[in-house]
Amino acid sequence: MPPSDSSASKQPVKVVLTAYASEGGWIGFPETRLRGRIFFWIVRPPGTEITITAEPAEGYYFDKWSNGWTASPLTYKLNVDMEITAEFKRNLNSLNL
Repeated sequence: MPPSDSSASKQPVKVVLTAYASEGGWIGFPETRLRGRIFFWIVRPPGTEITITAEPAEGYYFDKWSNGWTASPLTYKLNVDMEITAEFKRNLNSLNL
């Protein structure tokens, strides 16, 4: 008989957000000093509400997060391990054509 304390039924104690910025900008986690980064990861208890930001460089604009969300700053509850990338695009008006 399997043990009643199966690891499959346990809730995670901590979850990890791994965040990246594509070329053309930076990401931030305003709750800390993590600002103007191209990469960071944070560890929090499940259900923690977090806010992350996407900051475009000159000549770029923030397009969306890799999961399709478009808000920046973005606030949501971190319930499971997650990897996300801020996607930036070049502002065509800034090109000298």
